[in-house]
Amino acid sequence: MENASSFVDIVRSSPFNYGIAYRYIESMLLPTFFFSVLYVVVVFTLKAFMANRKPYVLKPVLVGWNAFLAAFSILGSYYMSKALYVDITKHGVTGSYCKYGDLIPGQYGLWAFFFAMSKLIEVGDTVLLVLRKKPLIFLHWYHHMVTMNFAMLAYTNKNGYAGWMCWMNYTVHAIMYSYYCISSCGYRIPAVISRCITSSQILQFALTLVQMIHIGLLSLSGTACDFEPTTYFIGLAMEFSYLFLFGHFFYRAYVHNGGQKFEKQKQA
Repeated sequence: MENASSFVDIVRSSPFNYGIAYRYIESMLLPTFFFSVLYVVVVFTLKAFMANRKPYVLKPVLVGWNAFLAAFSILGSYYMSKALYVDITKHGVTGSYCKYGDLIPGQYGLWAFFFAMSKLIEVGDTVLLVLRKKPLIFLHWYHHMVTMNFAMLAYTNKNGYAGWMCWMNYTVHAIMYSYYCISSCGYRIPAVISRCITSSQILQFALTLVQMIHIGLLSLSGTACDFEPTTYFIGLAMEFSYLFLFGHFFYRAYVHNGGQKFEKQKQA
């Protein structure tokens, strides 16, 4: 009940109370890890359960789910864009990701808090995928499992680059879930749009890596940047793995042998 009341306090607080949000996320670190393990177990158990069963259609649920996440991501991108603009105006582009600034604890910090919490909710994507008997690739569940843990960890360690990660992810997801929503309504969307979305995800990881490597170089040259070393190196490993996995997916889906997705659309 204490955590539940704290969550309500965080949402209701005006201005945003970063102290309460920080303590709440800190208390969620271990539960999130166990939840991520449970997530993988449940997903593969459900996949085995569905092996000899017909796929569920779930169209109304799918449309509603994607519409909700699209709207949520659009709002998140909007508010984090405002926060990022203020931070860049005050501290410059480099300062906005080298220094902790106001992106996470400031006026629009509620949306950084929502970002971390949303990674727990987004696993619903996988449940809907398995119930519809769509291919469950390693990239999908690995990405969800790792991101939810890192989002919580990064929030509690005052890392300067975390605000940019929130903004970029919100923005990409705003486009991605809008695409999913339109597609789940039954509209046929050219495969080139899907390619552009995957490209934007790859660009997101590449830009994050550029920022993080720059932070490392600045620190080595004596410039003080705000980051926690363990979280920093975990983040580097995570982003490199995402860049590789999404790049490989892009190659298989859109380049190799004409691209699987383009071929499927031609055959439809």
